[in-house]
Amino acid sequence: MSKSSLHSDENKALVAVLVKARKAADVSQTELAERLNKSQQFVSRIESGERRVDVLEFVMIARALKIEPRDLLGRVLRQLPKQFEV
Repeated sequence: MSKSSLHSDENKALVAVLVKARKAADVSQTELAERLNKSQQFVSRIESGERRVDVLEFVMIARALKIEPRDLLGRVLRQLPKQFEV
C-alpha cells in the first residue's frame, strides 16, 4: 500500500524545512499567519502535515519569512530522497 501524498517522505521533508525556516526566523505560527493574512490554524495544518502547500502558497510563506523562495526551495530539494535526482 502506498502512502498518501500528505504522509509521503517528500511532503514530510517539505514540512520539516518550512518549520525549521519559520523557527530560524524567530516567527511564531500566529505571526506567520498574520503575515499571510490567514488563520493560525492554516499554518498549523501545514506544519502538522494535514494540509499540502501549493507552489503559490510556498512562495508566499517564503516571502513572509523574508527568505528568497528559490533559496527555500533549494533547502527542500536537498532533503528529498535520491530517487528525485535526475
